[in-house]
Amino acid sequence: MPASLSRHRLRTALLFAVLLVSAGGDEVAVFALTFHLASSGAYFVAALQIAGLLPGVLLGRYVGGRLVGHRPGPVLATASAAQAAAAVVLSFGLPPEAVVGCVALLAAVNTVSATVVSAALPVLADTDVAEKAYGFAQSASSLAMVLGPLAGSALFAVLGVRGALLADAATFLAVAAYGVAVRTVDLVPGHGETDDVPARGGLTGGSVLAVGLVFVVIAATAGTDVAFVFLVREHVPGSAVAVFGFATAAWAVGIMAGSALAGSLSPVHPVVRLALSGSVIGAVYLVCGLAPGVTVLLSTFLVGGAANAVFNTTLRAALYRMAGPAEAARAFGTFIAGANTAVLCGIVVATPFAEGTSAWTYTVGGAAALLAALATLPVALRTREGEPA
Repeated sequence: MPASLSRHRLRTALLFAVLLVSAGGDEVAVFALTFHLASSGAYFVAALQIAGLLPGVLLGRYVGGRLVGHRPGPVLATASAAQAAAAVVLSFGLPPEAVVGCVALLAAVNTVSATVVSAALPVLADTDVAEKAYGFAQSASSLAMVLGPLAGSALFAVLGVRGALLADAATFLAVAAYGVAVRTVDLVPGHGETDDVPARGGLTGGSVLAVGLVFVVIAATAGTDVAFVFLVREHVPGSAVAVFGFATAAWAVGIMAGSALAGSLSPVHPVVRLALSGSVIGAVYLVCGLAPGVTVLLSTFLVGGAANAVFNTTLRAALYRMAGPAEAARAFGTFIAGANTAVLCGIVVATPFAEGTSAWTYTVGGAAALLAALATLPVALRTREGEPA
């Protein structure tokens, strides 16, 4: 085996391990904090979710602009070390209000690390095919979706909330160590922070419209997700807990399958991929609302997870290409702000209808996502020659 190939595989395996550990640690922390705050009432659980999203809305665009031209390694190392410190502070048994405030601070720093990782993934994964890099990251996060709650429940049961949060702090330190290890890697290979770098690669009006419609899909599905626990409780009451767990696992398995498929779909125009995968996601939610049985939920969630992986991978790869490597941090910072805003809007709109009318919430949310996704097809047809594939 050539030495260069061996180094590439080692580098890829290390990146996957870091992404898995990072996402898994977040899942552990969310599990522990949700159960910890549940005893203080639903208001604090909702506040916890908002605290995790709002800093990205307020800071995403600013953070992305500030990160342009900086090497990802040192930024990631510093941000992850700060997140580890925040997780340690969280472990000290703070009052509920202080927990929410500390989570907001943690989310603010996470905006920095998430932006720089998203902008640098193709470089860190050492690939010229952006879909492969972002599909790779999707695979790690989907595996964390399965393993994280299992680890979180075990840690919470054995060590309590403090032990779970200290474990999360350890994952942040591991990511910080990775940042130190890749400190010399540039966002634009072959360029230093002061060198001339390529300009962005083709952000057009059609692209902006397509991304706007994508935010509708994100909002519709995020809002609908609030109703899922009520959907299984109302329509499969005898096995609600099992169905909830199996459906979540089916979605994660679908994501892993879709992540592997995403790279092979790169010749297809990105807006077409967004339209088709978004349509499948919307159709899955619509069908779940119309026929919320066990078989339908498990089978459609598998398909929906695969479509979700293609959708997310395509969107991030398209943003990377449109902005160009030099401006990727700015693009992803802005995207985080927009995506978090869409999620918050979806949650606010859907939550009042989640309990008692969960099937109707799924039906309406799925239909909205389906229509928004299909509306991007005319954009793809009009801009097929003008936008980068």
